[in-house]
Amino acid sequence: MGRLAGLVKRLLASPLGLTGSAWVPDDGYDVSRHVLFADAVSELSPHAVVALAGLDGPSLPTDRPLWAYTVTLLSTGDVALGVRLHHVMGDAKWLFETLTLITDETADAEQGPTVHARDIARAPRTRWAIPVRAGVSWVKEQPSLAAGWHEYWRKPFLKRARRMGGRNIRPIKEWTIRRKDLASVYLPPTRCTSLSLPLETAAAAATALGGSVNDLLVAATMRAVDDDDRGVDLWVPISRREKGDRVVRNHVRMTRVHAEPGTTLGQVVKSVRSQIRRFVVGIEVDQPPAGRKLGYATYVPWSGSTRYLLGSRVKQFVAVPATDRTDELNTFALSYDGVLSVTVSGRAELDIDGSAEKIRRALNGEVPGDDPARGPGEAAE
Repeated sequence: MGRLAGLVKRLLASPLGLTGSAWVPDDGYDVSRHVLFADAVSELSPHAVVALAGLDGPSLPTDRPLWAYTVTLLSTGDVALGVRLHHVMGDAKWLFETLTLITDETADAEQGPTVHARDIARAPRTRWAIPVRAGVSWVKEQPSLAAGWHEYWRKPFLKRARRMGGRNIRPIKEWTIRRKDLASVYLPPTRCTSLSLPLETAAAAATALGGSVNDLLVAATMRAVDDDDRGVDLWVPISRREKGDRVVRNHVRMTRVHAEPGTTLGQVVKSVRSQIRRFVVGIEVDQPPAGRKLGYATYVPWSGSTRYLLGSRVKQFVAVPATDRTDELNTFALSYDGVLSVTVSGRAELDIDGSAEKIRRALNGEVPGDDPARGPGEAAE
């Protein structure tokens, strides 16, 4: 982590919520406050991912850099290195580029220099400097006074006011949630499981159905629940980030894809592909009626070859979706060294394991493309 300047920065809130928070160096940065060691030896199982990642621990302190490591000795003799990272640090593509920067292509690669907070910059003496700096920076980015005037009013003033109000209300909402013990309402219990299969197997299954691995993953997620007479909806993140662009930490748009009731897996794959392509190229179409909302699904490739961390081989890489806990079903897939790792999560009262098995069978090419969606409560033969 010492190679990356961004990981020794913390957020500093702007006064009165006038602008977004600023990233400033953490003068009190101490790596020991970010690395935790599990007391007990653990099994590496599909349901252990959340604990191994450290996601069952307390919230990350907001007065420090928003990441933490959890080191766990596994019963196999390997070590699980769980990374917990707040989404404000960056989107999935940013994270995967970060992992590439802190890992190496060979076990004997030379280690880079360590970055210290004092080497980056200095935090402002007062929070009131944040909106001033933000304003000066924004003015410098504008090519002309007229262009700046047009850019500012491009967003409705009411929307800006709401965002400012939201920044000020958030601490009050969090205090109210703690005071009234409403955490279980906003953060209901969830269940998470993982699976893996050869990437080439999933790619072949997707090609046979006329789509990509991402198309098949999205379609499989939509067909992994009971059908609905309204159809089902799923959000799909679309990255707008250029490769190597690390200035903007989050640069993702979300598009809603819809599957009509009674459609087959093959039909959903083709429909998903068409809906995503139209969104990417900006073709406006009439939105289908809203169906039952599930959650989101995404696939992000990482490395096609083995990576090494501090001289040790990274054997397996699994990611847990950053989700709204009220979502019915979320799926995150990544590829590393020829293996497709898929994590499925959702509300604890639902059959997450059953949905994960349906997704596995679809990615493994075990579900025919003309297999029809089943109605609520209708079991497979």
